[in-house]
Amino acid sequence: MPPEMLSGDGVSIRLSGYLEPCAPTHVPTLRYAIETAGKTVGELRVRLGESEDLKRYFGQIGYEVYPAFRRRGHAGTACRLALTVMRDLGYGEAWITCNPENLASRRVCGRVSAELVETVDIPVDHVMYEHGIRQKCRYRVVL
Repeated sequence: MPPEMLSGDGVSIRLSGYLEPCAPTHVPTLRYAIETAGKTVGELRVRLGESEDLKRYFGQIGYEVYPAFRRRGHAGTACRLALTVMRDLGYGEAWITCNPENLASRRVCGRVSAELVETVDIPVDHVMYEHGIRQKCRYRVVL
């Protein structure tokens, strides 16, 4: 069972839902609220699976901090907590992806000691390509 809540450095992630497998990732997903000082400041997703599509394009960890709360380190702390969730669930590594131009997300990956493995082109028949995404940076964290 995944933890209901984890905390560190003034940030908590609280389990807010479980999503059954559905498009586009087709894997079960844990949804967490990112909280600090009694406020929800973003959300985090832990995608439970190890498919090539997940590791290559979608990533196993996704996060968003709402605009009013950005640039305060919340995403990095939440991401570190998500890595703990994955480790506790028995994963040996975690993959995080982001668009090359998303410098904030790339900094988060650096803060959690994720290694940039490569930047890949999105295939023209992939759902991300249909949404205008052309490349993804692939980061790997050994747990």
